[in-house]
Amino acid sequence: GCEESEGSEEQGDRGETEMVKAAPKKVAAKSGALAGSFQRKPKNARAKRALKERESKVVEGDRNALFMRGTHTSEAITELLKELHDLKKPNSTYFSRRNDKRPFEDETSVEFLCQKNEASLFGFASHSKKRPNNLVLGRIFNYKIFDMHELALTNIKTTSSFKPSKIPSNQNRPVMIFQGDGFESDNKLSELKSLFLDMFQHSSPGKVNLAGIEHTIVLTAKGDKVGFRHYVIHLKKSGERVPKVVLEECGPSFDMEVRRQQTASPEISREAMRVSKSSKGKLGKNMERNNMGDTTGRVHMQKQNLDEFQVRKMQGLKRGRDKELEAQRADKAAKIAE
Repeated sequence: GCEESEGSEEQGDRGETEMVKAAPKKVAAKSGALAGSFQRKPKNARAKRALKERESKVVEGDRNALFMRGTHTSEAITELLKELHDLKKPNSTYFSRRNDKRPFEDETSVEFLCQKNEASLFGFASHSKKRPNNLVLGRIFNYKIFDMHELALTNIKTTSSFKPSKIPSNQNRPVMIFQGDGFESDNKLSELKSLFLDMFQHSSPGKVNLAGIEHTIVLTAKGDKVGFRHYVIHLKKSGERVPKVVLEECGPSFDMEVRRQQTASPEISREAMRVSKSSKGKLGKNMERNNMGDTTGRVHMQKQNLDEFQVRKMQGLKRGRDKELEAQRADKAAKIAE
């Protein structure tokens, strides 16, 4: 069995064509070895640095995405895939040629391509009579597919359908907005929300510069369907300190509905979401962190003599105060009686 992976316009010196000259069983064995059971020994300093970059990190960097299309695609889904690739730039790779892949039937070929291109996210577009305008988005963990979401796309509008007055820069991350209760109540939509956050947002910055906020992606949940809209942000003068925000749609725009989902097992999810102790910071002396993540501590003090403890004296606490008040009330009552 010989499989051919297509070239990429973004790969540069990696070449435009990659060949996988192994049977599916051998590819599976190779990809499994890359997952940690087999460790390569670097032959030079350059290979040593490359392997070190692939190791797990306490603070994860930007995630790379790999976009490719199947043997049959429509013009609309092909243009949409290119524009999703543009939104993800510069951390994105696009295969311009067709690939005979089926992620839900054969995971090993997708895992191999993602490993070769150092991609933890992937998008696969296809089109058929049974599944028109089909888009599969997924995530990779430890060189294995973590989860996949097959989406049915409708009402596709590319950027050429809009004429915005300003084109946002790919260097600035978009602001992600999720509208609808479905993202909190529906498990399918909550998983989809997590996927889009990993793809376009990944991490929230500590500080925000208003000049760097140029575009936003709005996902709106209406029942089982989710609308994807991309807007340019214009900051207008409002006469106050906070500017007036005006949104102008720039594309791409489409509606999607989940066809199939493949979620990770609880064990893999627990492993993927594990947080290193070093990232939380070193605890001080007599301090500990409970299961809820709260930090508590113990303070040791010397024994105090409460007999010498100074308290603030109040007039309301003096003895005989009640008798004085009763005498004043009696005098007032006598005057009223006279």
